[in-house]
Amino acid sequence: MLLSKFIITILRSLFLYGFSYLRKGSTVLSITHIFMVFLYGLCSLEALVLYTLPTILIYSISRMHILLLYSFTISSIPGLWMSLSQLILDTAKGFADPLKYIMIYSRVVLVSLNVMFLLHTVNPTEISFLLSKIKRVSGVYPYIFIRIMSFLIKESAEIIYSHHLKKEKAWKTLAILFIRGDELAKGFSEGLIPKYHRFKPVLIYSLRSLLQQLLLFTYDLAILLLLY
Repeated sequence: MLLSKFIITILRSLFLYGFSYLRKGSTVLSITHIFMVFLYGLCSLEALVLYTLPTILIYSISRMHILLLYSFTISSIPGLWMSLSQLILDTAKGFADPLKYIMIYSRVVLVSLNVMFLLHTVNPTEISFLLSKIKRVSGVYPYIFIRIMSFLIKESAEIIYSHHLKKEKAWKTLAILFIRGDELAKGFSEGLIPKYHRFKPVLIYSLRSLLQQLLLFTYDLAILLLLY
């Protein structure tokens, strides 16, 4: 049951709101934010906190507190794993520094939250447009992926719940989820095959989302100039 809840948490943390207005911004601007987080934020916990605060504010303004909670839950997993691993190693050496483990946990969680923000702001229409410039038929793949995940999230909860009632083993539940995902992928792909060569991606943007991202970009530059 724990594994089942973990799977649902991952799916919901990534695709809870589907094609929300956050996904109607620019993926390029979101990547720029992550670039600054990795290039400058990793050098200082203070900078990392400052780079993360506006993303939390955007979730709050967007009234997506549940998505933020799921993101924090997922981000805490690698944070706890890395801090506890370091604790075990230090204990074996005969010393321990609680502040050190808190710092490790905080860094990993903050970086993970920013990565999750990037995943939540990926614009499939923009990705589709860019892929179509490389190979025309490739532009349809982001749309297929989003449709598959939206259906899989709804069905996974039902599959996991029914398997829990039947007391099925976790590996069987995972196998069914993978099989169902493969079936959905084949179904959508076959339905769109006749349209592949006639497919023309349409860019969809939200002025509100773009404005928030531009403000975030301006804020990132200000932090860069202030601290460096």
